[in-house]
Amino acid sequence: MSKQQMSMGRARGLRNSVAWGALGLIGCHPEAASAPKECREDVDCGEGVECRGGRCMGVAPARAADSPTATPEAPVAAAPERRRGEGPIEAPAERWSFELGAVVYARPTLVEQLDGRVIAYVGSHAGRFVGVVAEGAGAGRPVLDLWVDGIIWSTAVADARGWLYFGADDDHLYAVDPEAGSIAWSRRLGECDPPRAPGPEGVRCDVDGGPSLAPGGDLFVGADGLYRVADDGTIRWHYPPKEEGPGAHVATTPLVTDELVVFGNYARKVIALDHDGALRWELPLGADVDGSPVVGRDGTIYVGSDDGSLHALDPSGTLRWSYDVGAEVRGQAVVGPDGAIVFGSHDGNLYALEPSGELRWLMPTQGAIHAPVAIDGAGRIFVGSRDEHLYAIDLDGHVYWNLELPDQIDSGVAIAPGGTLVLGCDDGVLRGLR
Repeated sequence: MSKQQMSMGRARGLRNSVAWGALGLIGCHPEAASAPKECREDVDCGEGVECRGGRCMGVAPARAADSPTATPEAPVAAAPERRRGEGPIEAPAERWSFELGAVVYARPTLVEQLDGRVIAYVGSHAGRFVGVVAEGAGAGRPVLDLWVDGIIWSTAVADARGWLYFGADDDHLYAVDPEAGSIAWSRRLGECDPPRAPGPEGVRCDVDGGPSLAPGGDLFVGADGLYRVADDGTIRWHYPPKEEGPGAHVATTPLVTDELVVFGNYARKVIALDHDGALRWELPLGADVDGSPVVGRDGTIYVGSDDGSLHALDPSGTLRWSYDVGAEVRGQAVVGPDGAIVFGSHDGNLYALEPSGELRWLMPTQGAIHAPVAIDGAGRIFVGSRDEHLYAIDLDGHVYWNLELPDQIDSGVAIAPGGTLVLGCDDGVLRGLR
């Protein structure tokens, strides 16, 4: 099922869910509300919770607390690089929240400031793009508040000078100068006319594939194919070339390596180009590719597909293995420091695989997992589910906690240097949890 079908399903109020099945990993027991309880046997944990590896594999949901309403602040210059923080081991509380008024789907982008603050930038389905202080003085207060004429699906990327780039389904790529507090330029990509035509043609030119930074500060971004765009909005090239006909929609964030740009598309392919836009290889799959690719330390590329599998490819495009879960794999996976590949599926399970493709563990939730998986500086995993819970797990499959939120979670978690978890929710609220 493609983005278009998913969007139509959401408009009808549909929810993807699975039966509770094996409750041992998610649990609902007050005695296990934060860190895993030590145990010898299942009976030490309580009814329905398993004892695995000396710890109870179940935790109670904790509901986030209220926070005060935010008021405006001012942006400052960005620092050059963001450190990877370590998320909370115990169930966090809500430290701040900011209401955007519509679904927050994208993963927030964190930018450190020279004054020590961390700003979270994210867009909403109403076309609102904001910057909110995630950590530091004035946490929860906005520093930027802009509107564009389209749903924002994409996660923004920040360049070395602190400018933000993101796409919207009005077929435009936007550049934002946060110090000026304004849109510096916008560039229409593709020739879909009208931009909001019903059906696949209306989706084809939506700018929601990335963007990713290219060497030298250019951008690789997906729309009706893949574009390389300069930081002033000049289009360097487009794949496929115009003489090959209309390009298929690219919804994935392009993976940029030293030699390749790798992405999936709605023509059911994974494609690799060189940085000049020449085709290196393509691998046909059985369905649309919505899962953004990631790369392991050995160069293996991992990508999920609507064919219900996570696929492992070598850098030459040869398929090494596929792990079938029977439902769409759309959220971006992560690769842990020990090589484990962790990803979610619309079957409601979170999976961890060995580099060989063998199952290490799985954790069931009560709803489809559409969100990308996040990993912190200590190797802990954080992921949201459409069962309205956020989960924290280690690479051995032990659940630290889960946290109940008011609506489904499609946004990925961003982890600030001080350990604050920043994420959006389908209730239209951006939250900071710690």
